[in-house]
Amino acid sequence: MKRTALLLIVLFLGAVVASGCISGETTTKTPSPTTSVPETTSSFTPTETTTTSSPTATETEKPYYPLTITDFSNRTVTIEKEPRRVVTLAPSITEDLYYLGLFDRVVGVTQFDDFPPEVSNVTRVGGYGKYANLEIIASLNPDIILVDSYSMAILDELEKIAPVVVVDPHSMDDIPLALELLGKVFNAENNARKVISEFKSNIEAINSTVKGYPKLSVFYVVWNNPLMTAGGGTFISDVIELAGGRNVFNDTTGWPTVSQEQVIERNPEVIILTPHCGMTVQDVYNGPLANTKAARDGKVYVIENENDLIHPSPRVLEGLKTIAGLLHPEAFKVSYPLTVTDFEGRTVTIDKEPQRIVSLAPSITETLFYIGAGGKVVGVTDYDDFPPAVKNITRVGGYGKYANLEIIASLNPDLIVADDFSMGILDSLEKIAPVIILSPKSIDDVYRKVELLGKVTNREEGARAVVADMKARVSYVTSMVAGKQKVRTFFLLSYYNGYWTAGNGTFINDLISLAGGENIFADISGWGAANAEQIIKRNPEVIIISPNAGIKPEDLCSGPLSNVDAVKNGRVYIISDENLVVRPGPRIVHGLEEIAEYLLHPEAFNYQPQPLVCNATSSASG
Repeated sequence: MKRTALLLIVLFLGAVVASGCISGETTTKTPSPTTSVPETTSSFTPTETTTTSSPTATETEKPYYPLTITDFSNRTVTIEKEPRRVVTLAPSITEDLYYLGLFDRVVGVTQFDDFPPEVSNVTRVGGYGKYANLEIIASLNPDIILVDSYSMAILDELEKIAPVVVVDPHSMDDIPLALELLGKVFNAENNARKVISEFKSNIEAINSTVKGYPKLSVFYVVWNNPLMTAGGGTFISDVIELAGGRNVFNDTTGWPTVSQEQVIERNPEVIILTPHCGMTVQDVYNGPLANTKAARDGKVYVIENENDLIHPSPRVLEGLKTIAGLLHPEAFKVSYPLTVTDFEGRTVTIDKEPQRIVSLAPSITETLFYIGAGGKVVGVTDYDDFPPAVKNITRVGGYGKYANLEIIASLNPDLIVADDFSMGILDSLEKIAPVIILSPKSIDDVYRKVELLGKVTNREEGARAVVADMKARVSYVTSMVAGKQKVRTFFLLSYYNGYWTAGNGTFINDLISLAGGENIFADISGWGAANAEQIIKRNPEVIIISPNAGIKPEDLCSGPLSNVDAVKNGRVYIISDENLVVRPGPRIVHGLEEIAEYLLHPEAFNYQPQPLVCNATSSASG
């Protein structure tokens, strides 16, 4: 979203630069995996180191150290003794050491290192590569410094501190070579062989699982402005290929800038975003890229962590498994018949993977599209308006209990998904197809709703990605407003026979609280109408008006609320879209971001809102 673009670009550049991928790549072709497939593919785990000291020298045994090796830059480096104190200047190298069981030797890492979790306890030596702090590195008394090519500019200075080894993989094939070199450096060659063998077998297993499925065309968004993607010869492109996809810009190299017209022309079947690319799923659906097949079929995903894809270490297996699960969920399908318990405590059995779904609530439709099941939706209510692709889906009448049962039956659905507003026609719906009721009452319930829909529709990887993105956005907002003074807030939903507002037990109330506000009517339950005297007495500092409320901010300048702090200080705003705060689906986090960043605590996000000016020539703002 535009309001966080500056912060996001800083985070993105750190993540991509830290990957070591944007530096003169020489890529070798990834070999075709064999047809040997393990029965299961487990998570990749580090190997316990089996050597803790140099072998004891005898009259017939040559000591392991001093050791002379040739690194990735073809430099000859002599290591006098077994390295015990290690500084790494590239996150992927830290990860290599973790998988080799050598992480306990790491005493210094860059500020971009984020894996394994224990890295949070390791001293930070500054930026990635050439941006590292030489004084901090020297103070750690390292036995060895491990770098990639992004440190070549400070190589001479580093060599004055300790021996330096360049470990600089540029392709999937290079990852085993990096592990092999590190195994040699640390006298852990047996461990390295085990890790390499497991790495290769896991790649083969994942790739074999998706063999036989059509190659889906994929557009990967590296950054949104300018629109940047991953070309051929990058780890991302390699991973997409191994995961059963085809990079639509594989005919380019490096990290090209492309136009939206080019993307639309190549018409990807899947679009993959990252948390730091500056673009959201909602942006895709609301912009020109909504004309792609990916958007029409609801196959636009945000992966949880792009570092799983761009760090050249065994960690890339996590990214490979994620992408494969998103592209070909049918290859990793859950077992049917499937029995689940819905939000009403009902036990529902689904005999086979649903292919024709009727949704009786707009928030459910949106959720199905977000998790990659939009292509299964054959019927929606008259009120469904997002994403744009719903305009081509059959309308089944009103929301919930006002739906037309005959139209629903004519669509031959194999699953009907509704909220508790459909309970009045539940018996009739059950005569048509299995029915699942989803009625979230809190943000945590929304997460549960997404996960349950993912399970039922065999889109668990897509659901997991959605929940991870939602949680990350909520965490970001709450961390930014933590410690801030709570802002007294009044939400005006409708100006009809009173000032209708949201109280306790509504999503609006929850969002105001998470955004660093205090709902002045949190003591009422549900929805209710307040009068002017009650509002004046509670004196809100901010008033948020729904676009459909029937009243504009400037109307308050001369009305009974003209003397409350919100109006006097010009803090009366219209929220961009009421559905962002009333529909319990993935988009609700965008409502949270808007309330926090634009309306309640703009100072925390470096945003300067345009204040409402109450005078004869004033115009609405907010």
